[in-house]
Amino acid sequence: MEHPVIRHIATPAAAHWLLAALAGLALPSAHAACGTAFCSVDTHWDAQGITHSEGLSLDLHYSWAKADRLRAGSTRISAEAPSASGEELEDKRTINQLLNADFDYAIDRRWNIGVNIPLVIRDHTHTLDSTTGTPIEQQAKFSQLGDIRVLGKYRFENDNPFSGNGIRFGLKLPTGAINKTMSPADPADPTTPYALERSAQPGSGSTDLILGAYHFSGTPGSALTWFVSGEAQSAIRTRDNYRPGNSLSLNLGLGYALSGTTSALLQLNAQHRARDTGANANPASGGHSLNLSPGLTMAVTPQAQVYGFVQLPLHQYVNTDPATPGSGQLTAPWSLALGVRYRF
Repeated sequence: MEHPVIRHIATPAAAHWLLAALAGLALPSAHAACGTAFCSVDTHWDAQGITHSEGLSLDLHYSWAKADRLRAGSTRISAEAPSASGEELEDKRTINQLLNADFDYAIDRRWNIGVNIPLVIRDHTHTLDSTTGTPIEQQAKFSQLGDIRVLGKYRFENDNPFSGNGIRFGLKLPTGAINKTMSPADPADPTTPYALERSAQPGSGSTDLILGAYHFSGTPGSALTWFVSGEAQSAIRTRDNYRPGNSLSLNLGLGYALSGTTSALLQLNAQHRARDTGANANPASGGHSLNLSPGLTMAVTPQAQVYGFVQLPLHQYVNTDPATPGSGQLTAPWSLALGVRYRF
């Protein structure tokens, strides 16, 4: 038998259940860091009560962000002038795009298995302050498979179909490449490829443990619903002298039905990420952010929903290199996410 919440969702009057949890921005982590921020829609629909007793659902979502504002701590700064330092000058931008395919299979109304497959589309440009005394513009541009996530999801038994609690747990696998390079090469060493910093690669090279929890609630007949969720991620196996910083995201969301098919959404998303470590890590990495994420969702059929969000930072703080206080990280002034979900 289909879960009562799903019967409710399948009618146009219930579109307000379609909350989409925008996880916190993936903080840029990199002397100065090139910025890998993007707006990532959390499609763990169980966190909003979107579950069904059995079968497959697919969520496809696209996110976009342009990181072009250099920041140290919470203050915007300007890139240093060329001085033949041999360092990267983050005076350009990083355009981050992410296309995610989330497959979710409900074994029953309590157990789900989810697989997330990301395509990372990145275009990063900076100035290399070559020791030859001639600065050059370098670029790395690619579309590559990122790190796949596999999750188990469990919803605790609850007699109230309009509220619930659950947990999720799983692994992020090292499926993304970690060997992308910038071009052209440094004129001071033209035969050696110039490596793109590790935090901007398609993958981290690490296997990470993921743990999360959520609570959602609504009232029958009310247009308002809300949820709270959190997720922690930590590398348990690394390679090539690089360990991404541990991360923690917290999300609070509200949904209000504007009509039988359309709802307004509003979320507050917070994230903290520790500094990356290892010989190949950039000390100017990690930080924390608080973001406001308004959006809309619409049910186009009983099985299909579309949604869109804009994420606006209320506060951004990025770590600098302790040895170089003037270092910083590129940040994005806003980001965008669009998606469609289909239940088979």
